[in-house]
Amino acid sequence: MKYQIQIPARVERQISKIPKQYISAVLDDLEGFADGLDYRRYDVRKVVDSSTDLPRYRMRSGNYRVVFFLLHNRLVIEVISIQKKKKGMKY
Repeated sequence: MKYQIQIPARVERQISKIPKQYISAVLDDLEGFADGLDYRRYDVRKVVDSSTDLPRYRMRSGNYRVVFFLLHNRLVIEVISIQKKKKGMKY
């Protein structure tokens, strides 16, 4: 089943700051993950400090990291942030 992707306005502003050459790759990877939830192919992992009730996940797409909630009961991927990877990030 395909999951629906929700991108809030705050994340839209983050996307607008990403160079255009990387935006399509990041969004294509996110859509590909939503189609089949292939954790290994899209390098999706649970964030280390996330709660057990509503865990956060991160997806690696080149030098960018997409952090999101995966809501299985509603078939929704709710994106929290899309940022360039920095040294020292704990994912």
